[in-house]
Amino acid sequence: MNELTQERSRIRASIVKSAFQFHHIASNMNELIQERSRIHASIVKNALPAHQFASDMNKLTQERSHMHAGIAKSALANQEIASNMNELTQEGSRIYASIVKSALAN
Repeated sequence: MNELTQERSRIRASIVKSAFQFHHIASNMNELIQERSRIHASIVKNALPAHQFASDMNKLTQERSHMHAGIAKSALANQEIASNMNELTQEGSRIYASIVKSALAN
């Protein structure tokens, strides 16, 4: 009977030891999961400023493109005005030449 009691005690001790080891493993796994979550949060947190910087740079690039387009459009409008003024000047010169020519012919 003594041997059975000792065997039962060893089995209970083994069960308790196994449960303790399982609890220890589960605790370690929980710590690892929490650490992984902290690392992931840190990566996301660090990526956000880089994304914001890229977004700001994109906005600045678009704004610069709009400014360049505005300058080019303005330059084209000025060229069109200059061309029209040149045509009007030439037409005025032709009219003046025609008037002078008519006056000299009379």
